[in-house]
Amino acid sequence: MDARDDAETCDAVDRVIAYIDSTGLDYFVGPFETAIEGDYDACMECLKGCQLVAAEAGCAHMMTYAKIDFRPGGDVMSTDHKIGKYHPTDSEFSDSGLSGRAGAVA
Repeated sequence: MDARDDAETCDAVDRVIAYIDSTGLDYFVGPFETAIEGDYDACMECLKGCQLVAAEAGCAHMMTYAKIDFRPGGDVMSTDHKIGKYHPTDSEFSDSGLSGRAGAVA
């Protein structure tokens, strides 16, 4: 929220996305949000890490918004299932995205 310009914003976002990638969680980068999927506790730990990485990148003030899709008795729909058909040439998506994980955070 306190970046001086777009380049500084992009640098911080790039560092956060690199951190998310390092966690091994499934994720999808969109223009206004990044969705992560996985075990609930792992996702919450990742969100905390995202804030710490952003702080290390120079962000003195940030806001984190989480949308949580949680189904204790079964799987939630995966990102593949929800939007894969809109990205038919993207190798990240496949026709097998019919089930998800126990929790997903966007």
